[in-house]
Amino acid sequence: YFFTLEIAHGVSMLPTIAAAGDWLLISKYYRRGRGVEVGDVISFKHPIYVGEYATKRLIGLEGDFVLAETPGREGPGRMLQIPAGHCWVVGDNVTWSRDSRMFGALPMALITGKILGKVSFSQRWKPIRNALQPAVDDD
Repeated sequence: YFFTLEIAHGVSMLPTIAAAGDWLLISKYYRRGRGVEVGDVISFKHPIYVGEYATKRLIGLEGDFVLAETPGREGPGRMLQIPAGHCWVVGDNVTWSRDSRMFGALPMALITGKILGKVSFSQRWKPIRNALQPAVDDD
């Protein structure tokens, strides 16, 4: 099969995805990281909690440099380079997300798909888009 529907749970992707009740349409085409881009929301097998799946935003791919701590915390923060075959994922609700800041770079092999959209009882279908905005040249 190419698509699956999964029910969302947890607060780590608020406000993009509700803590409960949102059904997520997941494209399996993107398994193992094929074709994913920075800014996409992905589903993956959790690297620490065996048998659990998680949904987070992909913010870095191999070779990229990322901030390894929560923005706004005291101190300068630690930058690291993502190793080959890995990516960096963070929940949109950074305060309440267990993500790469906790478990490190995520192996691309654990990616199970890309979230294309959501359906909830309170709303109709809503696509979930890549959150990156193009850079603006200040000329």
